[in-house]
Amino acid sequence: MRGLFLQELGRPEDLSLSDISEPKPGPSDILVDVHAAAVNFPDILSIAGKYQLKPQLPFVPGREAAGVVCSVGELVSRFKTGDRVMVQVDYGAFAEKVLAKEHEAYFIPDGIAFDQAAAVGVAFQTAWFSLTDRARIKEGEAVLITGATGSVGIAATQLASTWNCRVLAGLTTPSKASAARKAGADLIIDLSTDNPREDIREQVMRLTGGEGVDVVLDTIGGDVFLGAMRCLRFRGRMVVVGFTSGLIPEMKTNYLLLKNIEVSGVDRTQYRDVFPTWMDEAQAQIFDYIKQNRIKMPIQAEYPLEEFLRAFDVIRERKVEGKVVLRLKND
Repeated sequence: MRGLFLQELGRPEDLSLSDISEPKPGPSDILVDVHAAAVNFPDILSIAGKYQLKPQLPFVPGREAAGVVCSVGELVSRFKTGDRVMVQVDYGAFAEKVLAKEHEAYFIPDGIAFDQAAAVGVAFQTAWFSLTDRARIKEGEAVLITGATGSVGIAATQLASTWNCRVLAGLTTPSKASAARKAGADLIIDLSTDNPREDIREQVMRLTGGEGVDVVLDTIGGDVFLGAMRCLRFRGRMVVVGFTSGLIPEMKTNYLLLKNIEVSGVDRTQYRDVFPTWMDEAQAQIFDYIKQNRIKMPIQAEYPLEEFLRAFDVIRERKVEGKVVLRLKND
């Protein structure tokens, strides 16, 4: 089979499209014939050796894919050959076949295409647990989402809007405002200022009549995190989702005490591994929302596996307004 093979850490240019050995499922594994795979910012970090999980070289990167089960291990009970599934793996998705543990796979309902299924997993699962478990979001609350046109930002915007919250979309590229509004954002916050620590708070307070927001989801880090944290109301909740700026911020914890606010983090992978039933329930609800046309991940571009560098360039050049997908089969 073919796959994107990485022998030395570096850049996406160091990947080679190669013939590689087909993985063999263990007792609790399924093997999936991949139809579509989504490209994510953490894939770039994995290729550079900068992600928290570091697979042993050589390896095939890629975290999420959708396709058809082609074989199963003898202990697998949920899936059978021919089932349409979405898989969430630590690596291996950028190949014609991917190996997944049974709890890393989810049934794709009829009517949802493979490219959409591949695109919704990481983003919507992350947004779901950020909002429901970590932020304990309530109807009618005001929510500031930074990096709002990235895939997690779009997912969080759509979910918060679906749950009747007021969404403030924080954008490092203000020209993407139309994409944020299309996802359900009510207000736009410009994060591209020279002094985000002060300017973000000023914008939020002006647009909210001095009240601030109940919840912040931060995907960017750096000074954006510090500015966004200062926008929280009394008893506000902030969730750290990631650091796309490349800068991990430090904060003074006395600020948490003085404003009676809380800051927590979310790691979707641990929900998948530690609470697989909870994750199954969340993903089933996400798919139901998609079938009801309440949410949908916009697929910005699709490329054949041979043009993988074009997919990575969309992310590296900060042109993301949704999801970028590698198409391995034409359905």
